[in-house]
Amino acid sequence: MSIEDNTLYTTMLQSLIKKYGLFLNSRECAETLGISGRTLDQRRKSGSNCPHYVDQFGKKGIVYPAQAVVQFQLEKSKQAVQTA
Repeated sequence: MSIEDNTLYTTMLQSLIKKYGLFLNSRECAETLGISGRTLDQRRKSGSNCPHYVDQFGKKGIVYPAQAVVQFQLEKSKQAVQTA
C-alpha cells in the first residue's frame, strides 16, 4: 500500500468510525456504500460484491466492521474505469 493509499484508508476509516463506531449495521453500511439495504442484503446472501460481515447469531444481527467497509470501497474504486 502506497503512502497515499494508506493516508486515504486512514482518513476514511477515522471518518466512518466517528460517524458510526467500529461496527455498522446493515442500514448504515448500505448508506455508506450508496445502495439500498435490500441490495446489500441480496449481495450478502449471494456471497458476492459485499464487504466482510459478522453474523452475531440473533443478538444484533449482521454487522460490518468499519475496516472491512473501507477496504471494500477502496477495492471497488480501483476497479472503476477511468476516463480521460
